[in-house]
Amino acid sequence: MDRRHMLGRLVCSTSAVWLNGSRLLCGADERRMSVALAYLRSIMPTPERVAQFTETMSAEESRRRSNGWTYHESLGWVHCSAVHSNGVDGSRTFYDYEIDGARQAIHSANSSCRIHCYGDSFTHCDQVSDGETWEEYLAAHLQEPIRNYGVGGYSVYQAYRRILEVEEQHSAEYIVLNIYDDDHYRNLDAWRSIRVGANSQCGFTLPHLRVNVEQDQCEERENSLNTRESVRQLLDEDFVYQTFADDPILNLTLANRAGDFSRESISSLSQIFGVPETKLNAEHPEAQIRQLHTEAALFATRKIVGWTEEFIKKQNKKLLLILTFGEGNMASALAGHTRFDSSFTDWLRDKPYPVIDMRDAFQAAYQESNTDMSTFLKRYYNGHHTPAGNFFFAWSLKDHIIDWLNPKPNPYR
Repeated sequence: MDRRHMLGRLVCSTSAVWLNGSRLLCGADERRMSVALAYLRSIMPTPERVAQFTETMSAEESRRRSNGWTYHESLGWVHCSAVHSNGVDGSRTFYDYEIDGARQAIHSANSSCRIHCYGDSFTHCDQVSDGETWEEYLAAHLQEPIRNYGVGGYSVYQAYRRILEVEEQHSAEYIVLNIYDDDHYRNLDAWRSIRVGANSQCGFTLPHLRVNVEQDQCEERENSLNTRESVRQLLDEDFVYQTFADDPILNLTLANRAGDFSRESISSLSQIFGVPETKLNAEHPEAQIRQLHTEAALFATRKIVGWTEEFIKKQNKKLLLILTFGEGNMASALAGHTRFDSSFTDWLRDKPYPVIDMRDAFQAAYQESNTDMSTFLKRYYNGHHTPAGNFFFAWSLKDHIIDWLNPKPNPYR
């Protein structure tokens, strides 16, 4: 289908339907669709980027190219060996992986493992080398291995899907799920670049969720490009338009980019995500759109945590949940501002397993410090956590992990 035909079909359509009849687009005019198509064109990857992402290569070649992400048919992507120049004090950081995809184990690497950790880059520990992750600091202290299956850029949903895949082949009794603040929003991304732009290193398609909060509906959707060869379709404008022009996150992204915070725009997005306008209590329209997105994202995470709980119970495993935050949200917490995820943390309050909110540990340390907030956070953050930040993270978890394990680790028996 050529672009002119595609544009005409989208413009003339009065609605696009998904998930039990919820409307995605209603009355979209030609100018708006032209903007959507132009934006989609702007985020399409280059042929070189697609080739690098999809090519199968040795660890040595992967290290030489130093990209760090590679295609995965069901999860979207996983890591591959790399060397980056983004460490503390301008240092290089080194990344290698076990045969099963876990980050390279350093401490007690040849011992049997009962703890598996899942999450995004704050679990994987970007910007530090293999032995400087919080998992490795804990493993050294507890004298037993902790396998790190974190992957940069993952949503909570991708982390959940990785739990299912890894645990089927390499089962562990104790499962750590670490949720970073942006992971909630990532649950709803069908193509990461739509929300974050063309420059993301993992700006490709992924399994995701479509939600309608009011109707309590959450639909699982597979990665739309489920073979290496199919990723080349992102180079085809007609395919991109046909596949993503009706994407809910595209609608939201275009509204934010255009500064379109009209009542009509908010009403349309409210219908798309099933978040009633009556529940949007933010004062400014721009903040209402952010609130709407947040409510949909947190709803998705609640569903995923529920699915994880069901899996843990069925497989007779044990779960520990961690909430992790970037420097911006951590600074907001230290300043005493309202927490964006309060509805989610309220929902977690009475869970029968450990839930560790890292804001509490950082807040306690900050209150005992004699430095200003910027100086305090600089020690622990360098985009991600610095080695000192990962050590602080590990030490904050230590007692929770020890209490969780049965039998206790060797140093505590």
